[in-house]
This record gives sequence, structure tokens and C-alpha cells, in this order.
Amino acid sequence: MGFRSVVITLVLIVCLSATVFAEGPNNQIAEPQSLGEEMSGSMISDDLSFRNESIFQIRADTGMSPNATAKGVWRPAAIQGLGIASAAGSWSFTLTDTATRYLSLDLYQTVDAVFGSGVLTDRGTTAQVTAGGTVLGDRLALYVTPIGTQNLYRLSLTIKPGSMDGDYIFTAPGITQPGVAFGSLVAPRGTAGQSQ
Repeated sequence: MGFRSVVITLVLIVCLSATVFAEGPNNQIAEPQSLGEEMSGSMISDDLSFRNESIFQIRADTGMSPNATAKGVWRPAAIQGLGIASAAGSWSFTLTDTATRYLSLDLYQTVDAVFGSGVLTDRGTTAQVTAGGTVLGDRLALYVTPIGTQNLYRLSLTIKPGSMDGDYIFTAPGITQPGVAFGSLVAPRGTAGQSQ
């Protein structure tokens, strides 16, 4: 039997199984339970869980109707008031894997977006880099790319007062190398929209 025949046979078995499971006792098709004849139209509509919802009004903070904010509704960190750590400033990083590299970055921040540029020193050679990432709480996901290369440093850092540390993955054509990163704040900077 060919591969195509095996696939067709398996699809047929799945379809037949679904039909058998849809049948109730004594091989009769199972009917959905009715709401009962004693319920009127107004009683049915009163029983619906979305009776207080409005499909025409949307809250800006949740993207949902006003009465849909029960427990368990996810809200972005900034809205929940968890706070977003500041990554803005001039930073000096040590990146260690099979070699040790030094990274100087000037980072700017607008709410949770982080961006900037700097210099990477690798075995005496320097390269200009760009950086971009996102802050969630005290965690920073930062992507650093030396200009004109296919190299990428994907850093996952924890922001602390005056420092950052974590790990990273360095990727280049044919290379994937994990490492650890430690950064020190050289000079603070306000986030975008705030006084410097």
C-alpha cells in the first residue's frame, strides 16, 4: 500500500469514529438537551451570561465591552500598574561565551519600547551596533546587531538598580552560541517624554 492509501484509510477511520462517538446509547443520534418548554423568551434572555454586555461600546483599557472585565481578564503590565523598569541610559556590558566581548550602549525608552546604538568590542576590533527590544516588568528582551552583518545577540536581561544581568544567544551564519551578560549603568537617562 502506498503512502496516499494509508492516509486515506486513516482519514476514513477518523470519520467513522467521529460518527460512532456522536451517537448516543443504542446507536441513536444524540440530540442536544432542550431548554424546556416552561421557559419563556424573556427567561431565556435573562439566563444568558452576556446579558449586560454591549457590542457597541468598547473600553480602551481592555478592548472589551464595559461589563466584561471579570477576574482573569489579562491587561498589559503598564495598565495593571505593575510598573515598567527603566532601561534608559548609557550601559557597559560584558558578554561572555567562548570569548569575552564588551558592549557599550546608549539606550532610550518609550514606555515598554527600548532602542539605541553603541559599540561592540570583540578581540580588539570594534563595530557599530544598533539595539531594540521590549521591557515587561523588570525583564528586558534586547536585540543587538552589528551594522552590516548577519550577526545577532538576543539578550534576556533582568533590570536592577544600576545593573542588568542575564543570558544571551549569539547567532551568525552557521553559529549559535549561548552566553552570559552583565551590564552596569554608566549614566542614567530619562525615558522619552520625560525630562533628561
